[in-house]
Amino acid sequence: MSKKVEDPTTEEIIRSKVGMAVLRTLIQKDMPLPISRIAKEIGSNYVTVRKHMTLLKEANFVTTVEYGRRTLYKLNMNNERVPILKQFLEAWNNPKRWQKPSSTQP
Repeated sequence: MSKKVEDPTTEEIIRSKVGMAVLRTLIQKDMPLPISRIAKEIGSNYVTVRKHMTLLKEANFVTTVEYGRRTLYKLNMNNERVPILKQFLEAWNNPKRWQKPSSTQP
């Protein structure tokens, strides 16, 4: 009897260091990338990144683009959570850009 693997939730993906590193890389590079390039960028191995790409695709965070015989991955901007996550990560990486101006008190 095989155990049914449930679809990954957004929370599970956010808790995953590799999953978040993949998303961060796709956000920073802003272009479709092959798994090998993503693995190199985040300092992980191909098999681990491939596993996480499968989960991210199942959760609708990424989509694939066929380029000849290669499969490239890009963010799925049609998923309402992706632009929000992108904005959050950009704010997290550039905190000064998103800080409220400090008010001066007499």
